[in-house]
Formats: sequence, structure tokens, C-alpha cells
Amino acid sequence: MTLTELTFAILKYGFLILLWVFVFLTVRSLRKDIETFSPRKSRAHRRKERLARKAVESPTPAASPSTPATPPPTHEMPSTPKAGPSLLVIIDGPLAGTSIPLGNDSITLGRAASNSVVLDDEFVSSHHARVYPDPASRQWAIEDLGSTNGTVVNQQRIGTPTILAPRVPVRIGATTFELR
Repeated sequence: MTLTELTFAILKYGFLILLWVFVFLTVRSLRKDIETFSPRKSRAHRRKERLARKAVESPTPAASPSTPATPPPTHEMPSTPKAGPSLLVIIDGPLAGTSIPLGNDSITLGRAASNSVVLDDEFVSSHHARVYPDPASRQWAIEDLGSTNGTVVNQQRIGTPTILAPRVPVRIGATTFELR
């Protein structure tokens, strides 16, 4: 094998390796983009969420085991739901980790700046949904405000106002939240 044949072989295999690296990076980028907008999360993501929820729900060790743990007192107005959730917590999406206290007023979600929670997402309508205290049941409810892509409560798209139980996931676009 001469020097030119050896140089040509090295260049040929180097180009082939470079081509496969490019294909790998392209496929990886497409996969991440698809995961971002996929309505169903991957198994690994669901497993991480499940472990995170277990970590949050597991009791923390108390300073002294003889004293019973008492929940902090809550100051509720008469028109708020009884013994219900006190926070709307965003658990997934661009605003993950954000908590909004539930008061007497309804909370609107959407892209418009006039909403209580502004979701900067192309799959969210300007006035997408409303979370409000239902006067009849004295529980929190959610209502889709005629959005294009809908509101998903516990993996079911809703068309009518729906009562929201604590820890039930609600998905609007790429954002998932629950009441706690």
C-alpha cells in the first residue's frame, strides 16, 4: 500500500465517521424536540416524576418522635372550598416549580398578559382555562374556555367544567399543574 492509498483510506474512514456523528447528533436533536411536544411523557420521565412525588409525599423525620405532627393552621375565607387544596403548583413545563396560592378568586391561564398565570406556549390559547371555587360543591373546578388544543385533566380532555381533586394532573400545552 502506498502513501497516497493510505492517505485516501484515512480520509475516507474519517469522513465516514464524521458523517455518522452528524447523523447521530441530528437524530438526537429531533428526538429531544419530539419529546418536548409529545402529549405522553417517556417512561424514564414518568419514572422520575413518580420518584419525585414519592420523595415529596414521604414524611420527613420529626425532631422528637413523641410529639405528633400537626399541620400548620390555615386561614380560609368562608367562600373558599373547605379543607381543600391551598396551592396551584406547576409541576412540569417552562414554569415548573411555581406555586400560586388559591384564594377566593378564580385563576385564569393562557398566553394573554391579562391572565393570572401567563403560559408562553404556542399550544396555549390566549384565554385557555379557568380554575375557580365551585359554589355548589365548595370544591375547586376547572373550565376550558373554548381553547383550540383543549385542557387535559387526568389524561382525559374535558369539555365541561370539571371538579379538581388534589394531586390530579392538569395539562395545558406543555405545562402540567396540580392542586395541593
